[in-house]
Parts: sequence; structure tokens; C-alpha cells
Amino acid sequence: MANLEYFLNIRQDTILSFNKFKYLKWSVLVIVLCVTLYVFDNASHQPGGGTWLGYGLGTFGTVLILWLMTFGLRKRSYSSTTGTLLGWLSAHVYLGITLFFVVTLHTGFEFAWNVHTLAYVLMVAVIVSGLWGVFLYLRQPTLMGTLLNGRALQQYGQSLNDIDRQCAMLVNEMTPQIQRLVKASSEGRIFTGFWQRFTGKNPGCETKKTLTVLERDILPNLYRRSTRTASRLIPVERRAIDIQPRLQEVFTLQFRRLQILNRIRDYVRLKTWVEIWLVFHVPLSFALLGALIAHIVSVFFYW
Repeated sequence: MANLEYFLNIRQDTILSFNKFKYLKWSVLVIVLCVTLYVFDNASHQPGGGTWLGYGLGTFGTVLILWLMTFGLRKRSYSSTTGTLLGWLSAHVYLGITLFFVVTLHTGFEFAWNVHTLAYVLMVAVIVSGLWGVFLYLRQPTLMGTLLNGRALQQYGQSLNDIDRQCAMLVNEMTPQIQRLVKASSEGRIFTGFWQRFTGKNPGCETKKTLTVLERDILPNLYRRSTRTASRLIPVERRAIDIQPRLQEVFTLQFRRLQILNRIRDYVRLKTWVEIWLVFHVPLSFALLGALIAHIVSVFFYW
């Protein structure tokens, strides 16, 4: 029973609940401490970055930003022994949220059209994009694993090829109409437009069209008509062949083909959104670093 409980705890550990919400507790403690210092600060003038507390919060915020940016290096250090990647990611999330409160208190709620506010705005943009990333990573790795069932994307492509070969053999002696339907299905594209990658849908899916025609027109007629009429679906010299089971098998294979296509489309949709997030989050982080340097230089040399 103890082993089962341990296994369940491991399975349920996420970037938010890592080690019994260890970094959430740290984050709350730091935020409460900073707010307390801010409230009870007896500065002789209005609170802001120019007070001793302001300098302290600014220094702490700078350290946090630099540490948060090291996560990209840790993510690629597969042989690193400095904690688990899940733990680093959990700390990255919670300390990123902490950074918002630290820097906001550092500003003393004073904003203007200058490089200091620019650095603040970029920081907020990075944090917001990071929260978007948290949402994606909480949902998408699980969904991707479920969609692919532990199989590589290339294996699904091979499954599509196998289905196409089987269908081509099955309809080899059927009418040109059915052959054209199956051929159109096999030659159809996963996506017919770029924006469909964001939705995971393809309204013009040839496989779906093939299934619709088979289900709506051909199979019902095959069941309703007499054996003599149904036999016209194949050349005259082969009318003795019973095509009903074979056509039903074609329908089943096309249905499986559509299921695989939908899995691939969902996978591509999820992967596309993750890639879009990276396009925003990483460049914004470096823009923030540049603005931070400009902020520090202007404060100590020109302010």
C-alpha cells in the first residue's frame, strides 16, 4: 500500500505541486516579506526606486531576472546534478510570479514614458507569456502523450500508408467511382491551409468526404438493392464476387484513417501553439535583459 501511495504521489506531481508546493511557499513568504518592508518603510520621501528599500528590491529583482534566464541553460544540461528539471521549472514559475510583486514595489508605483517603465512593461509581458506557457505545458504534454499513445509521429504516417495500400487492393475490382474516392482519400492533405494548424481542423478533408459518400450513398444502396443490382459495383465478368464484406472493410479502414488524421491534426495544433509561445517568451526575455541593462546604466550614471 505504501508503494502504491508513493507511486500515486509521483504521478500527480506537477510543476505547480512539485515537492508539496515547495516553491509556492517560498514565493508567498518572499512576497509577504517584501510587502511588509514596503508598508513599514519610513522613507523621508515618496517610496520608489531611489530609496534604500527601492535599491534593495531592485537588486533582488535583477538577481531574480538573471536566475530565471538561466533556466534555458539548465533545460539543455541533461547531465546536470543541480536538482531535477521539474523542480527548476516549478521554481521558475513561482519565482517569476514573485518577480512581478518585487519589481512593482521597487517602482513605488511611479511610471512615465522612459526606459524604466519600458523595462517594467517588458517584464510584465514576459511574465504574462510565461503564465500562458504554464497553461500550455500543464495541458499539452499530457494531451500529446495521449494523442500519440507513446508512438512517434512517423509511425502514424506509416499506418496511413498501410491503410492506403490495403484499400487500394480491396477496391481494385470495384467501380471507378469507389476507386476515385479511395484514391482521393489517400492523396488528400492533412491540412489544406496554414491557419488550420492553429485549429487542428480541415473542413476539406478528403478522407471525411470519402466516408460520407460511402456511408450516405454507396453502403445503404448496397444493403437495400438486390444481389443482382449490387453486383453492378464490379465489372460484369466478376459479378459473382460478393463485394459487400470488402466494401465494409474499406469503410472501416477509412474510418481508422480519419481517426489517425485527427490525432495528427490535434498533435500539430498543440505543437504549433507551444512554438508560438516560445517565439514570444524567449525574445521578450532578451528584450527585457537589454532594457534592464539600460535601466541600471541610466540610474547609476545619468540619473
